[in-house]
Amino acid sequence: MISLYEAQEFVLSKVERKRAIATPLDKALGLVTSGDVVSMVNIPPFDNTAVDGFAIDTESLEELARRGSVTLSVEGTIAAGDGKLREIPRGSTYRIMTGARTPEGTAAVVMVEDSIDLDGGAVELRGALSHGSNIRRKGSDVSTGDVVVPEGTVLNASHIGTLASIGLVRVPVYRRLRVGVLSTGDELKDGGESLEEGQIYDSNRHSLVAALSQSGVEVVDLGIIRDDADLIRDALSKAAKEFDAIATSGGVSVGDFDFTKAIVQELSQGNARWMQIAIRPAKPFAFGVLDGAAFFGLPGNPVSALVSFELLMKPALAKMAGKDRQLPKFVKARSVSGYKRSLDGKIHFIRGVVSFEDDEITALPLPKQSSHNLNEMSQSNCLIEVPDSEGFEAGDLVRVLVNSSVWI
Repeated sequence: MISLYEAQEFVLSKVERKRAIATPLDKALGLVTSGDVVSMVNIPPFDNTAVDGFAIDTESLEELARRGSVTLSVEGTIAAGDGKLREIPRGSTYRIMTGARTPEGTAAVVMVEDSIDLDGGAVELRGALSHGSNIRRKGSDVSTGDVVVPEGTVLNASHIGTLASIGLVRVPVYRRLRVGVLSTGDELKDGGESLEEGQIYDSNRHSLVAALSQSGVEVVDLGIIRDDADLIRDALSKAAKEFDAIATSGGVSVGDFDFTKAIVQELSQGNARWMQIAIRPAKPFAFGVLDGAAFFGLPGNPVSALVSFELLMKPALAKMAGKDRQLPKFVKARSVSGYKRSLDGKIHFIRGVVSFEDDEITALPLPKQSSHNLNEMSQSNCLIEVPDSEGFEAGDLVRVLVNSSVWI
């Protein structure tokens, strides 16, 4: 057996970042910037008001400070989008709407709540303001030449909004990965089909498609391929040309020798590696490169397949997608109950439920931990790492991978 770290390092050493591309902004969510994004404009592009109110000059502001109120004539109203440049006549003010360009010489904007309309087109303004109150200055958010999004940033909704605010239409990113998922085996059926003796419904393929979709890649369900060497070879050969990565499950244990294993060895020119990793579940794992596409052979047990995906496949996809952080990030949690195990030379990853209580993360191990208990996996929101030991007691600190399906 090899260590988990050795397996992760081997896989990461065999994959490379995919090419960068200028992608439409509204399709760039979750992608990684391939270079610094520099603003060519100021945000805001002009001084504007942060509130509905009245724009006043320095003289009126000083009078307001001395007397607590000032009475001014209203010259007119400036709406948002009105680009006309104005000046405030002495003894006057402009009613101004949020986001509108402030007149030249505006020292502050008095909120409409602090105004009283008077007869004859005048207004009395009250309140305590300082110079610049309620004004958003030109370039106060972003100035021309600022790096608004640095290289290596995973774009989220706020980044998309910021890039839109500087007028960007396309953004330089590493392109979105395309991953194909297939299952092989005459024993597998899809939901809605009748089962014959010895057959089961294929759950792994659907779990992997869902997990990949949550990870932000473009995933294609390639269906079930029957146990026929020519069909499997044809499916894998085509997938290697169309996708950045291919995922299958089953047929990776030491004693297994099915068509998939032999064909992967053939298509990888003998460079695929069939590993036994010192973890439980998910000990068996296969990896190779087929015509430039990364091939991931995940274990056949449903829980093992998902754990293997989290610990081994997802880090490789993270690197291919341009992410700097690739290995899963664990956090510390206080265990609610104990967990007993025996020394066997492996790290165990058990399913559990994390909660956030009284500013502390707690973790509760679930009772069923067999690798076929997929329903128990669906009740968990974390993997709890248990080193090769006799387990842990209630109240001990443990390392957990929280809500791991969304970290990539």
